[in-house]
This record gives sequence, C-alpha cells and structure tokens, in this order.
Amino acid sequence: MLTKRTATATLIIVILAAVVAIYILTGRHEKSTWVYYGPVISPTGDVESIKDPEFVRYPDHTVFKDDEGFYYIVASYFKKDGVWLTGVLKTKDLFSYEFVGFTPIQMDGKIAPYCIYNPDDGKFYLYYSDWKNTVEIDIKLARLGLAIGTDIKNPSTFTDHGYLTIENMPEPLAPHLGWDPYIVKIEEGYYMLISAAKYEAHLATAKTLGTRWNYTKIAVTGTLENPTVFRLDSKWYMMLGTYYGTSYHLYSSEDFKYWDIVEKNFFLDKNYNKLPAGSTSIIVDNTFYHIYQTPIEQEKFQLSMAYIRVEDLIAEINKVK
Repeated sequence: MLTKRTATATLIIVILAAVVAIYILTGRHEKSTWVYYGPVISPTGDVESIKDPEFVRYPDHTVFKDDEGFYYIVASYFKKDGVWLTGVLKTKDLFSYEFVGFTPIQMDGKIAPYCIYNPDDGKFYLYYSDWKNTVEIDIKLARLGLAIGTDIKNPSTFTDHGYLTIENMPEPLAPHLGWDPYIVKIEEGYYMLISAAKYEAHLATAKTLGTRWNYTKIAVTGTLENPTVFRLDSKWYMMLGTYYGTSYHLYSSEDFKYWDIVEKNFFLDKNYNKLPAGSTSIIVDNTFYHIYQTPIEQEKFQLSMAYIRVEDLIAEINKVK
C-alpha cells in the first residue's frame, strides 16, 4: 500500500510528465537563444521619435561598409518642430551609433527609407515613402519616390528625383502608392517589396535603379508591413511586421518571387506589449542582429536590438518547419 508521501510524489511526477508532453507537442516554447540587448538608438535634443531603420546595402543585398569600417543605417526622424526627415547613422560595432546628418529640409516627410549603394556609378539610391503627401482611402497611403546622392556621409546633398512610376500597379495603389520599399538585385534585375498593410505586400521589378518599375504580383497576403530580409543556406527569409501589432511573421522563398509562411509570431519582444513594425537586420561574425523600433510612449519610438547566433537561428527556423 502506497504511503501518503509516495502517492504525493507519484502525483507530482505525473503532473510534470503532462507539462513536458504539452510543451513538446505544442512546440511553442520560448526562444531562449535570443539575447534582447535593449535600446541602441534613442531620440535626443530636438528629435522626439526614430523609426524604420534600414542598413545601407549593395544591390546584391550585402551590407555596405566604408573604407573606415563603418556600417550605415538610414531611418525616419521625427523632430519636435514637426519636420520629418531621413537621418543617417554609422557604426562599427553595431552597439554604438554616431549621427551623421539629415536629408535636405526640402525632403520633409520623405521617410521610411531604403538605401542602396551602386558601385557601378558610385551613387547612393535612397528610396522613400512620402508621408506628408498621402492618399487617404480607408487608410493613408504614402507615395513612393527616389533621391540620389554621391556621399552617404553628407546626406544633405542628396537630390530628390520625384515619385516612382510603377506600370500596371493595381488599384488602389496605382501609380506609386505604398510604403517601406525594400530592394534586392537578383541576377540581372531588381526586385522591390512594397508594403500596404491591409492592401497586402507587393512585388515590382526593374532592370535598373531609378524611378520606373513594373508591377509583378502580390508577394504576401495579410495586414503586414516593413520587411527585413536575410539569406541563409541559399534561401531567402523575410520577417514582416504585423500592422500596429506585437510581432513579426517569418516567410521563406527560393527565388524572392514566391513566399511561404514559416511561422507566425516568429519574433517578439516580451518587454513590450505592442511592437509596431519597423526593423532591419545584419549577419556579422556568425551572429544575426535584428534592430527594431520599440515604443517609448504613445506614437514615439526608439531603436532596440536583439541578436542570436546563426546556428541557433537556423535551429529555431528548422524547429517550426
């Protein structure tokens, strides 16, 4: 006959076994391999909010690095006087950042940037979303445009080349509506991801960098925005933020054209109950760094960072496939 102590121990073992079984079967355990470092870029002085970070890249998506060893980030800066400009920062270690400068005041409102350095002509192509000349349907839609400069260290010299023309862009996005352009060159052509929240994420193509593009297809359905893309084991991966949500979904693609969902809510930061989309990523020394906007207070943001070793990231991805 079991003693009371033995019966209690047996019950505890049964409960623990049940908890472990649920833990394994659901596959929703914590991603403990992520390190949440916290804020790395915060608004100061006459700046009240910073959003939409993007590393400056080469056409093939590798990250631009200058002769002094600096990486560069472009981001949306919201100033206390109501001016919205694209700001440029630089870093060597990814943890400390130095402010470089703003785009010209004439580009007020032209933010949510993506910047490519083209070594063929020595120019920086800064694609933007004009949030001060929007079209309002049931949501506001920005106008996509392009500015070009020759010196990322002096962004005030960039010249605005106007809005894009995207042939065959479907309504209500025609001819250049959306936001958060994201561009990669694959073989002989350029691919642009365009966010539009409830109007899906879209794909356009072009032979050269410039203002003329051709609409291709819907890339991903859902109320999503602001992709960050990375490449592992010859496959493209994309984290897309949920529109004014709490997480980033993960997608994969063999060719950048057709995307499959890998896992919803793949990236979260439980330090925040809201995590509106806006992020960029880089792989350095076998570590994946994710820089993303986090709220300070209502509609004001800073940029925070989390990182994970690449082998652990691959394990996280394989775990949910």
